[in-house]
Amino acid sequence: MSRADVFRRDLTSVYRSRTGAAVSAIVALATVVAVGLFALASDVALLGGVGGLAAIASILALVFLGNPKQIAGVVVGFAALAVVATLALSDPRSGAARPNMELAVTAVGSALSVLLPLVCLVGSYAALVGERETGSVRFLLGLPNSRDDAYVGKYLSRATVVLVPLVVSLLLTGVVVALTFRNGSFLGMVGLTLVSIPYALLFVGIGLTASAYADTSNRSVAVVVAAFTVLRAGWPALQFLLLSGVEDTYPKPEWYFWVGRLNPINAYVKLTTLFADVSHHPLITTPADSVSTVATTYPFAAVVLLGWTVLAPLAGLVYFRNRDLL
Repeated sequence: MSRADVFRRDLTSVYRSRTGAAVSAIVALATVVAVGLFALASDVALLGGVGGLAAIASILALVFLGNPKQIAGVVVGFAALAVVATLALSDPRSGAARPNMELAVTAVGSALSVLLPLVCLVGSYAALVGERETGSVRFLLGLPNSRDDAYVGKYLSRATVVLVPLVVSLLLTGVVVALTFRNGSFLGMVGLTLVSIPYALLFVGIGLTASAYADTSNRSVAVVVAAFTVLRAGWPALQFLLLSGVEDTYPKPEWYFWVGRLNPINAYVKLTTLFADVSHHPLITTPADSVSTVATTYPFAAVVLLGWTVLAPLAGLVYFRNRDLL
């Protein structure tokens, strides 16, 4: 069994277990958030209600489906329904002020900064530890398959499970944004998609590393929950704790931004603003004019995000090579 065989076998297994369906449905939900709540419409509340009901109906349908083709059909139909409903209920001739492209980027980027880590961790935390619990790890690591082949095959499979619905959903979102938002740019949403890919791969890597480390699925869940909590809540808490010793907290000192912008979530949010004229983002602190540091620049954010994306799965691979699995 080669690396490609591991990839195909695991991808099939994921969709049969409905993990892939859950991942696809949750990612598709991002499209509804974007096109249902923030698109041009005479009644945004009505669009939000339609989008919410479509999401619930789609997810409930997935509970009773196990066939990958049926799941794929539901997800595609769900995304298409969201787009059609938004376009049908939008009223571009009413003269109502269209929301700006800035709102689309801020809304989608903010939603994905929270949603994507959870989806990726759900889709990858059991990739390796599940093989140990079922005893199939002996088959997975049978000759001529190496541990590297098994690990890389699993990584590629789980990445595919997340990235395919992510790219499809964001491109559909881009079509609606381009048609209904003021200064709407399809290319802008393509840029947001490109930035979201390494962000998703980072959390797939964290989930796979947790799965390589843990002895049971419960322990793997505990590890990924801890990792997400540290990045989402613990990191900002550390910043404010360090800031408590400063007499005058405004403007924020330069070190505050160095600490904060090393967080990959902040790096991703910063990069999402590259594709629209977003002067202030609600999820990251904007430095005062007197603060000038490389830590708040786009190149620094790109380096931080790519660094985490590469190191996260490598840490798990190094550990997986040497641990006792049998």
